[in-house]
Amino acid sequence: MHTGENMRKLREAHELSPETLGAEIGKDAAYIEAIERQEYEPPVSELLKIASVFGTDISALIYGKEFEEKSVMVTDKNSRVKVERKKALDYENLAPYYAGRHIEPFLIDVYPVENDSNLEYSTHEGEEFHYVMEGSLRIIVDNKEHILHPGDSIYFDSSLPHALSAVGDRTKVLAAIYHATSMSHATRSKKMNELITAARHLGGMSVVIVIPNETAVEAVNRAMEEQVIKEAYLVGDPSELPQEYRRHKDRYQIVEVENGDDYEARCAAKAVELIRQGKGHMLMKGKINTAVFMKAVLNKEQGIGTGRRLSLVSIFELPKVNRLIFLTDPGINPALTLKKDIETSKDIILNAIDVAKSMGVNRPKVAILDANEVPSEKIPTSIFAKELSEMKWQDAEVFGPLSYDLALYEESAHHKGITDHPVAGKADILIVPHISGGNFLYKAWAMTMSADVANVVLGAQVPLIITSRSDNDMTKFLTLCASAVYGSYKRE
Repeated sequence: MHTGENMRKLREAHELSPETLGAEIGKDAAYIEAIERQEYEPPVSELLKIASVFGTDISALIYGKEFEEKSVMVTDKNSRVKVERKKALDYENLAPYYAGRHIEPFLIDVYPVENDSNLEYSTHEGEEFHYVMEGSLRIIVDNKEHILHPGDSIYFDSSLPHALSAVGDRTKVLAAIYHATSMSHATRSKKMNELITAARHLGGMSVVIVIPNETAVEAVNRAMEEQVIKEAYLVGDPSELPQEYRRHKDRYQIVEVENGDDYEARCAAKAVELIRQGKGHMLMKGKINTAVFMKAVLNKEQGIGTGRRLSLVSIFELPKVNRLIFLTDPGINPALTLKKDIETSKDIILNAIDVAKSMGVNRPKVAILDANEVPSEKIPTSIFAKELSEMKWQDAEVFGPLSYDLALYEESAHHKGITDHPVAGKADILIVPHISGGNFLYKAWAMTMSADVANVVLGAQVPLIITSRSDNDMTKFLTLCASAVYGSYKRE
């Protein structure tokens, strides 16, 4: 589906010229006009920027409706969207433009399969209703077969394995699918909901999992059900694969590595090779030692390093802060600098700037945190923060040192007489001087404040996904969404 028409309507409603809108996102009028003529579909990062200019969310550009709006949505026969083509099924979405919907209505053309080994089974939390309009339908639910004829219907728990096939040439079915635990409905955050929509808009990404464990496969299964992940490669010993992958076995490809000496290293090397071959858009750590995983990623001859320092960027939406906040580094680098290694510091900051830009922040504002905004010889990190802020930075405003309150809250800056400051009170990115400070903030926000969080590990050719068993389902899912959006941005 194209976003140009929705963008034009919003631009005209806000009385902005193509020149003005283009200037706001760092483009010219010709770029805006090409989108509106539907000659060019902008990447997700640009859609997020455009939505920000209009003060709306990305769904207004993609679907023509904001998340909060509840109304009547009429879909004429020429506006239905074909959303997926499987081996035996053609889908048409009957309500593609109603944002935030809980029910997915479809027209499905079902075709026969040669034998039961070709049946495609699905499972997801929720319920389904199918009404047969034409032909005869064979549906298997929880290993029980049902034959339905025109006028017949079936309602079932969709967490049970189920598969469809036609009896005869073709069957037409009206289906309503309810996703009981859709992550779009579970998230407490408007901005995170935008991130989910942006990830779905990419059309499905692929991921390579090194020695899959239950944690990784369950996260990918959820992302498949939410239309963020299209396919996954499982690298390892097939006899040790978590059985959860069978819920979507048609979307998984097993890349066998024989168990034995140097098993983990060989699995990691094979997974990295798949990335180098363009098979996957993301690389995910399963049941493998982190050091072994990283060694394969950073191998100078066969790895996927970029020469830039690896770092972790955690993405939050905080109460009373109407923007995403990017925190780095709460989990990989012990300090902003190692013996005043300026290149390491630059890499950590540049990585965070890249992630913010991929999420639609046009010119990120970076605050290098410290105890207060006055550099002091007694606090060496504050001196170095000042030196970093005095460097030349493209496409970003970088300033330090700044205290936490002055970085995030404009009222705090005003109380201290700080006005017209490029970063104070408006920071998008928080750089901590030490990992301990980042870890404290991360856990305070995620655990005490119950803020939703997504994590991106970057510095390689593709995003690295390192989930923890302590991460909740939402964090794992949002991490896959953020990695998909960032990975798409890097390929642009």
